[in-house]
Amino acid sequence: MTHILEELPLDALPPFGAYGRAGEPGVVAVLREDVGFATLTARKGGIPALKVSVAAGFGLALPDGPRAVGGPDLALLGTAPGRWLAVSQTRVDLAGDLIGALGGHATVTEQSDALIACDLSGPRVLDLLAKGVAIDLHPEVFKSCDVTVTDIAHIGATLWRTNEDAWRLLVARSFAPAFLRFLIVSAAEYGIRLDPQANTGRG
Repeated sequence: MTHILEELPLDALPPFGAYGRAGEPGVVAVLREDVGFATLTARKGGIPALKVSVAAGFGLALPDGPRAVGGPDLALLGTAPGRWLAVSQTRVDLAGDLIGALGGHATVTEQSDALIACDLSGPRVLDLLAKGVAIDLHPEVFKSCDVTVTDIAHIGATLWRTNEDAWRLLVARSFAPAFLRFLIVSAAEYGIRLDPQANTGRG
């Protein structure tokens, strides 16, 4: 099925389905359309107060480094000093919820239209990522809930190890066609299945 990519416009998303080696896929990629995003940037000197507001409003301990805390309702990913990415599968107005709870201690920017998420699982995910990520992703080094902002095949991405066996990749929506092409071509030798995710949580 990889021959379809040769006929597909470069700015078009590849069709869902199986690519590469036949049989059980070594990689399953799920393109998520039910996830919302917002960035939080702490105001000058405001991190201590922001931590208090996050704990009071959401019951989460704001991570100090490149880690993720939380779950499907709200996860906070440390992406840079004083900067976090909020991710939710359930909140219809994620940015509004954050603005209402954080008391002006952070600048909140809606990013749901700017980013897209792809969840990866399967026994060959690390082999796939090694083809495009120039950092050590061994589980003893890059552990569950670790986060990094990096390049994947020259495409800027946030890489989040959601648990020991699963990953979430966040890329700019405009780069999604190129990013998915990289995934398909790089994982073809292992077999890859690209699946959709219906909008089931955010309305």
